[in-house]
Amino acid sequence: MTKQAIFDQVVSLLQNDSATKKDLTGADPALFREKITEEMSDEDFLYVMRCYLASFGVISHVSFHPKKPEKLGFRLRIYDNRLFVVQADEQTGLREGDEIVAISGQTVKDFYQTHQAYFVSQTPERHYADWARLMKRYSQLTVARGSVILQIHLQNPSDAPDNGFSGYLVNDETYYMRLIDFSNEAAITELYQQAFPILSGVKNLIIDVRVNHGGTDSLYFPLFPYTLPEGKGFKDLEKVDDDGMEILYTPTNVQHRLDQFAGFLANPDISKESKQMIADFTKELKTNVDKGFLVYDDASGEDDGESMLSGYRGLAESPERIIILSDVYCGSSGDNFVEMMRRMPKVTVVGRPTLGILDYSNCCTVDFGDFELLYPTSRSLAIDHGKGMTDKGVLPDVLVPWTPDHLLEDMDMKVAMEVLKGEA
Repeated sequence: MTKQAIFDQVVSLLQNDSATKKDLTGADPALFREKITEEMSDEDFLYVMRCYLASFGVISHVSFHPKKPEKLGFRLRIYDNRLFVVQADEQTGLREGDEIVAISGQTVKDFYQTHQAYFVSQTPERHYADWARLMKRYSQLTVARGSVILQIHLQNPSDAPDNGFSGYLVNDETYYMRLIDFSNEAAITELYQQAFPILSGVKNLIIDVRVNHGGTDSLYFPLFPYTLPEGKGFKDLEKVDDDGMEILYTPTNVQHRLDQFAGFLANPDISKESKQMIADFTKELKTNVDKGFLVYDDASGEDDGESMLSGYRGLAESPERIIILSDVYCGSSGDNFVEMMRRMPKVTVVGRPTLGILDYSNCCTVDFGDFELLYPTSRSLAIDHGKGMTDKGVLPDVLVPWTPDHLLEDMDMKVAMEVLKGEA
């Protein structure tokens, strides 16, 4: 398929099949199509495609990317118009604490002005992925490392996987769990098997999802018996406004979702909860082909969310106090996890707002050879009531503003321990 044909098909999908179509039209496609030639490099083509999709203002859930995953090897943070490295694989040439002073000879401010169309969000703290991809593309960096100014050519990271799942005792009363996504079923199951016997005997639990790339909601369901009040279920919690969602049923969307589910079911580590969720969604899709937007519960004739969670009850032998550590790097199912945990009386969320990308969700993937398009098939009805989470995220109970002091000490953990001791 030619590059212009790919672009035209992406435009068609966003205009006809994406759940964003009710609210967002993006920039004029003609302005971007005229920039695309068959002779341009894949890198330049990707840049133009991302500038077009950025005009929709939807982080992550409207995206165009290489089929082979992009491994950046570093994470960035904007603070007071300054760009810091908060995590880095040393093979890239960057180190935690570095400040990016210039990119390809341009100051950070000038570089942003040059490439402003590439940035998706309206809030600078949500630009971290855009900055990282642009730095990878241009690679020549001027870095302040302490009092030393360095010229660095950004290198590829090592192949070592990020050990994003861990659990350990902070002290005799407090257990810590880190979950970097809700998609790696094997790693998550292993962590649960390690942690659950310990959780029955500790007073406090800290769950760290400050970096969480999302995945499948059902993979955090096993935590509910430890986070719900003793003997209580979800129906016993204080009611919160739940505006629900609507799903856009088109033949294209149904086929894409069914193909996606087939891939999930081929995973030998898939849990029974995930299988049940897929079975429920499959029934919905086949029943409602070509019916357009339908409110989810109206389409099913039953309250699927309640039925799926009704079997969970809080255990007597479980932590008394739970801290959820959140940040802007936590999105999608991570957003949903933090939102659900905030409803529970013994849970306190500490840190910063999540990424906030659930206004449009239930995404599917379209194969374009070396590239893939990700687009959403559902839309939150909270948008209609002015309560969407785009560029807001899920707010913490205890806000800990990020400052460069976080590069010297884990300030979030410090505040979390103070909350558990009743000092904050």
